Amino acid sequence: MVFEQGHQTAKKLTTDDLKLDAYAQYCAHIASGQPKKAWCFRHPTLSLTWETMEKYIKNEPNIFDPLHKRMAEADGLKLWFSYLADSARGKNKDANVASMQIILRNMFMWDRPDHNNNEGDMFAAQFNQERLLEQLNARQMIATQPVIAAIAAEPS
Repeated sequence: MVFEQGHQTAKKLTTDDLKLDAYAQYCAHIASGQPKKAWCFRHPTLSLTWETMEKYIKNEPNIFDPLHKRMAEADGLKLWFSYLADSARGKNKDANVASMQIILRNMFMWDRPDHNNNEGDMFAAQFNQERLLEQLNARQMIATQPVIAAIAAEPS
């Protein structure tokens, strides 16, 4: 069968229960700090990817309330910032700041000013990400200096 625009057979989420289940899983995925592009919905009778879910959210806002997605995005960002804050305070001395920086840049596209991304635009206006990450890295270095000094002072 060839796909035709508007053909109902090709429609994926046909029941309200499926729609709500898929959307709840999508929002939970985003809230867990994972990128939306890493999400897919697998069900015994169908499967779909994040692109399809984004179309549903755009085309059916009465069912897929965009507020839930925004809240999930905020929760995911808060989670990543808690990792950064723990690292900056020296609470998580094993954190790899460079890898967190790469993950955040890729997830929120902070280093791509030409990319139309609401998350990046919203937070870029509030934070200068490069300066924030540099400050966190500097604070982590300061927090670990007593440990490094203590190790260096131990007799061999």
